[in-house]
Amino acid sequence: MAPKLLLLLPALFFSLVLFIVPYYCIVDPTSTTLAISQATSTVCGIMAGSQNRSIQCTTFQESAELNASFLINSTHSFDSISGGHNFICSLRSGGTSFFCWDGIRQRIKRIYSGPKALSVLSVGARHVAAIDGNQTRIRWWRYGCSHHAPRCGMFPKSVYGEYHSLTSGDIFTCAISRAHSVQCWGPRAESIQRSFAGVQMRSLTAGGGRMCGLNMTGYLICTGNQSNVMSGGSFEFRSLAIGESHTCAIRRKNGTAVCWGRHGSYFPMGRTGFEFLVAGGNITCGLTTDAFNVACWGLNGRNLSAVTLSLPKILPGVCVPNETFCSCGVYPNSGDLCGGSGVICMRFDYDIGTAYSCPSAIIENPHAPSKTLRERLGKWFAIFGIVFAIVSICITISFKMNWLKLSWCGVPEIHNVLLVPRTPPGPAIPVMDNVQVFSFNELKNATNNFSPAAQIGIGGFGIVYRGQLSDGRLVAVKRCDTTVADSEAVFTAEVKTQAKARHQNVVSLIGYCTENNERLCVFEYMQNRDLERQLRLGRSQANAMLFLGLLSWKLRIMLLRDAARAIEYLHRYCEQPIIHGDIKSANILIDENWVAKISDFGLAVFGPEPGHDRVNVAMAPGTNGYLDPESYGGPAPFVSPRTDVYSFGVVMLEMITGQRAYDPVNNTYLATSAPPEISAGRFLDVLDGRLDVPSSLSQLRSLLLVLLLAVRCVSPGEERPNMSVVVERLEVAVAQFDQEEAVDN
Repeated sequence: MAPKLLLLLPALFFSLVLFIVPYYCIVDPTSTTLAISQATSTVCGIMAGSQNRSIQCTTFQESAELNASFLINSTHSFDSISGGHNFICSLRSGGTSFFCWDGIRQRIKRIYSGPKALSVLSVGARHVAAIDGNQTRIRWWRYGCSHHAPRCGMFPKSVYGEYHSLTSGDIFTCAISRAHSVQCWGPRAESIQRSFAGVQMRSLTAGGGRMCGLNMTGYLICTGNQSNVMSGGSFEFRSLAIGESHTCAIRRKNGTAVCWGRHGSYFPMGRTGFEFLVAGGNITCGLTTDAFNVACWGLNGRNLSAVTLSLPKILPGVCVPNETFCSCGVYPNSGDLCGGSGVICMRFDYDIGTAYSCPSAIIENPHAPSKTLRERLGKWFAIFGIVFAIVSICITISFKMNWLKLSWCGVPEIHNVLLVPRTPPGPAIPVMDNVQVFSFNELKNATNNFSPAAQIGIGGFGIVYRGQLSDGRLVAVKRCDTTVADSEAVFTAEVKTQAKARHQNVVSLIGYCTENNERLCVFEYMQNRDLERQLRLGRSQANAMLFLGLLSWKLRIMLLRDAARAIEYLHRYCEQPIIHGDIKSANILIDENWVAKISDFGLAVFGPEPGHDRVNVAMAPGTNGYLDPESYGGPAPFVSPRTDVYSFGVVMLEMITGQRAYDPVNNTYLATSAPPEISAGRFLDVLDGRLDVPSSLSQLRSLLLVLLLAVRCVSPGEERPNMSVVVERLEVAVAQFDQEEAVDN
């Protein structure tokens, strides 16, 4: 008992410290200290250097001499600020209230007063949205609504859930859920949200009727009436700002601003670095890194160069009590900026703990005094304390309760010592958490004694049945044919690898059975079967539930993107990389919501080991038409991540052309017959004739992008992209369809 108490004491101490620190100790990067009222060209910011953080504004003019500033009269101190069509709102320090004022008359008015604190404020044309302080609810208020603008009231009073990256356009509000999906509300919510359907996002920025953001791999995705969209690599941009006819961003590598839109791309202040950008109408403003001055550009689209406003020094971020509230350190001299009361956290990107959580480099004030040893080591002691607290808590609870089992990327804990009770000579399947062991009678009853009427698929290693468990769950039961050579190894590989692969685009293994000589796997039921079956259904077989979706080019690309995400997860994000080895359209299943998931891990292998690029195998796995010729063409068969890339390239060709991977009548392979046509520019000739050719240039570009990507995937090994690149390009392809739809709406 004594050792456990010794472990518990530091855990309780540090836990108490963590609970005392308010929730907003990690400051949301969407909170800004600068805002624009687009209709009045009013720019307001929270002034630095005073404990009472007041607001000063100016009406932006093309000539710097005309930019006279004025103070917003208030006795309150403010944390953050956000601008709407003809008004600006600001969140009071502590978040217990917020105020709004007209951009011209500066009549400040309290809109909300506690008792619950708010953490993030986002203003649209005539509405205000906010996330509460404990991140469990989004709330809305109307401001300036009239009978001339009835749609400004079409928002819910509140919605519950954990959200971040709250942002508002003219008549919509969006945020990112805990699962990184985009959720929107308001009159334009459906069309905006549809643009990001199925995409996992890190951050969002809205403006006017458009929205952009960075996906989980750091690539820019935009929707709406865009022109000359800036292309960039992974995590090239941060701090987006969206105006009426342009978009601006800060380039991560050097902090400079770049804009693009109807005037093409331009660099408004050359090599000047910025902390963040905001936009309203045709105006964009940024806070400079060197002096925290405000520079703006793009007035009415006539002046693309920047004008420095007459505003005083503006805070680069929200002031918090001390650096324990910050996850990425503090700004140099931020204590002075906050008037001697508090510090300012360095801005971070979403997903704490990833490689891109904190800025890669801090641009320090050259006049700032060097830090003392205590200041340099202080945050590391804090980090050590937090880590020590977490470890202590985990160890303590593990001693007391054996249910806390943590594993990499959702992998069930595997106890290699304990084996499932079985009748010899059954396979050595380890006991796994979250994977159920079924009796044969349970599965026999679930499938009505394996009735032929319950059959939903036949493969090389067994038959798949639709079943219903005693608790009402619909499942797919795969009964392995134990007379087939290597069936035991295939069954064992499938259970071990699929139990480790826990992802929204991988079919979930629910359980298995190894009684007597039976080998059965139980999976989640996928209502819309598989891609191959969907592609083979013709219009004469028009079962709307089964074929309606694949009459859409966009959905075909979305299904490809889903499957690509699963393969990327297997290759990159599992503790032990998994090579599937049998990627094909028949192994990509579709659930009731038309989400694609990878299945059938019977030929999967772990690897390669660090420092190696392949795994040697007795014989190259796969299916004719999808087999990578490099895997079996040499004296020693092998598989590698590029093997799956090749097979997935064939699937992409199938989805766009509608042709089979292998035509036994003509003895032709799609991987060799389609690429020459595509490379020669005759890609319209290979499109699936059952679907209409898209009439828009944007959608044609999207299809061509997928076809060219497929050609790269079936090219010689060194020329093939990795699956992260494939996912990124497919997300771009989907976004191009969404872009067109947003314009139409």
